[in-house]
Amino acid sequence: MPVLSRMLPAALFAVLLALILAGCGSTGLAPGLTARMDAPGARLDTEVAIGLINHLRLSLGAPALDRDTGLETMAQQAANAYAASNQPPNKPDGAGVLLTSAGYSIFAETFSGWRGSQANTEVLADPDLRRAGLAVSVNDTSESGTYWVLLLAP
Repeated sequence: MPVLSRMLPAALFAVLLALILAGCGSTGLAPGLTARMDAPGARLDTEVAIGLINHLRLSLGAPALDRDTGLETMAQQAANAYAASNQPPNKPDGAGVLLTSAGYSIFAETFSGWRGSQANTEVLADPDLRRAGLAVSVNDTSESGTYWVLLLAP
């Protein structure tokens, strides 16, 4: 059965997510989800970001992803190359799936973009993918500015 056939309606997911994240900050989202990555000294809160992906996965019946430092290293290399070239990187060896995004300066926006795509939502909720590495790179002189790479693997 396709993953999307098991999906909660979008409105229900949004309500559940809001309830889960309520009280995490004045915006209702954890600071790690709304921190601007293009700000000086910005640091990605990978645990919180992957936690948001896991809330989606769990709501769709998929197991939580484990953070994988090897995938994170590969994701950072890919994000740096993406920021330098403004061209989406190739999927590194050892990664099952590569998701990219550019132009969003905060993770919540990036996640929303991924979540807004049926194909990306199916990837994010694939129960066979169990490990994740997430990275961001900024190039202030590039077309999009902020570049995101998510690697997922079994």
